[in-house]
Amino acid sequence: MTSWDLKVLKSKYHIIIIGCGFAGLAAADILTRYNLDVLIIDENPHLGGQLLRKISTLKQTKKKFELDPIKKIGFELARSIAGQNIDILYTTQVLGLFPDHRILMVDHSEKIVECQGDFIICATGAREKYLPFKGWTIPGVMSTGAAQILMKSSGVLPAKTTLVGGTGPLQLALAAAILQNKGRVSAVLDQQNFKDKFGILHLWQHNLPKIIEGAIYLSRLFLQGTPIRQRTGIAEAIGKNQLEKVVTAQLDDQNGFIQGTERIYNTHALAVGYGFTPNIELPIQAGCDIKFDKKKGGWIVCVNEDTMETSLSAFFAVGEITGIAGAKKSYIEGRIAAWSILNQMELVNGSKNKANLRLLYYQRQHQIEYGAFLNAMCNVSDSAYQSIDDDTIICRCEEITMGDIRKTITDGFLTVNSIKKTTRCGMGLCQGRICGPVLFDILSGITHGHPGQIGEPSVRSPIKTVPLGAFLRANNKTEMK
Repeated sequence: MTSWDLKVLKSKYHIIIIGCGFAGLAAADILTRYNLDVLIIDENPHLGGQLLRKISTLKQTKKKFELDPIKKIGFELARSIAGQNIDILYTTQVLGLFPDHRILMVDHSEKIVECQGDFIICATGAREKYLPFKGWTIPGVMSTGAAQILMKSSGVLPAKTTLVGGTGPLQLALAAAILQNKGRVSAVLDQQNFKDKFGILHLWQHNLPKIIEGAIYLSRLFLQGTPIRQRTGIAEAIGKNQLEKVVTAQLDDQNGFIQGTERIYNTHALAVGYGFTPNIELPIQAGCDIKFDKKKGGWIVCVNEDTMETSLSAFFAVGEITGIAGAKKSYIEGRIAAWSILNQMELVNGSKNKANLRLLYYQRQHQIEYGAFLNAMCNVSDSAYQSIDDDTIICRCEEITMGDIRKTITDGFLTVNSIKKTTRCGMGLCQGRICGPVLFDILSGITHGHPGQIGEPSVRSPIKTVPLGAFLRANNKTEMK
């Protein structure tokens, strides 16, 4: 079933899976074996999340060698699940979760519907974080993930020549992909030292494919003569109607720009990334407990480590929202949640189920260790946020600048919510999805306050913007009670 077939949507399901990246796929793969009514809801037009974004790959008959087997597993699961007798809503957004596991959602045609599940699995993934700089709102400046989407889904290069910057592993992967697709990369700018990445060698036993993959990316850049500049940051993007130039400079020990080291790149595309933040808006709105864990990527959903169940009964959280660590951890946690639900429904043998879970617990711990390394590699220092220029826009929707935020902090507003109410930072169209984590990091960098003092994220339904007409057209059955 597709998102334009909402009229035949059941009013109640045994299990509803929200988000179908690797965590959702893994859970669905197990649950569909037990003749259960399962509903999958995903914002994308395909299963598999960002890693499996290329839709045509699902239909390929020619086998392609993948260094990391997790991609092959993902494509096989996506093909299998798409062929099952299971309800799947593509291009559909969940707006909120309400008592008795009632879910309100809207599809691409702005139809609002409601359904209910005995069990909910939330696998809403993660999004990229940002470090604002002068000119980052100019067309042509994009995230590394956006550049990947252009190539994967549309077969379009960001530009003939792209400059890649930021922190983390996606820089090398993106640069190598651009070169593979006949584009040019003027340089890869890394805010950290290259030696910081060698920490992954301590985790080689369980992450060897990633290490080899990284070495292949480096080799490809080296053979193409693409420079990799360490300890280099982006000072400014310049352009009127589109990006024209990017000013970079080397960084000192305090992550400040070193005068006299400026370099100008003429380019129409700049792709930057600074790590990831979990998409925990729905669990927060639903009432799940959350906590701050820097090693896991920031604010995450609290779960029972043995079952992946949250503080809400029969509500499970899996994947990046319990800690940033990549596809393997998501895949493992999806399976843990599925077996846990089947155990609660008394559909599996208890002793056999424990054996299944024991191995998954062991595998998950190693992926958590990898996640801690990944998040450390993506770390942006407090001083980097402190040094943002006053006229740099922080909230793109409401055009709130760093100067506005500094003044508000000086006036004594030291929490995310107080600054939000005072300046409207985070109250625009994206509802703080871009500037919310940035504002938190700015406050943390300037005040050095405890995460709990700075303030937990605050979310209300609808968790994403919806045209008012969609609610006006909704019938009485879809109204929130």
